[in-house]
Amino acid sequence: TGKTIAEKVVRYMEEKLRTKTALAEKLRLKNATLKSQIQKLEGQLQQKEDMGEVLHVIDFDQLKIENQQYLEKIEERNNELLRLKLTTGNTVQARLARCLCE
Repeated sequence: TGKTIAEKVVRYMEEKLRTKTALAEKLRLKNATLKSQIQKLEGQLQQKEDMGEVLHVIDFDQLKIENQQYLEKIEERNNELLRLKLTTGNTVQARLARCLCE
């Protein structure tokens, strides 16, 4: 019985070690991937800076204004779509009621 318990403890510890090793390997790979992505993005940023494509505050403000305008257009179109859906629903109900009455 003492040997059986000891074997169970050893198996448990070995399984824990395998789990921790697998996790460490997974995290190592993820770390390597993230480092690679950072290098790639830094290279892209450097390239844009070299080409003068860095956004200035004025450019950013202009983009914010354009974004707000597009959001307003989207809101208007969503309202129009809702109105058309309601109209369609009312029309369908009216035709259905007319068909049922006939």
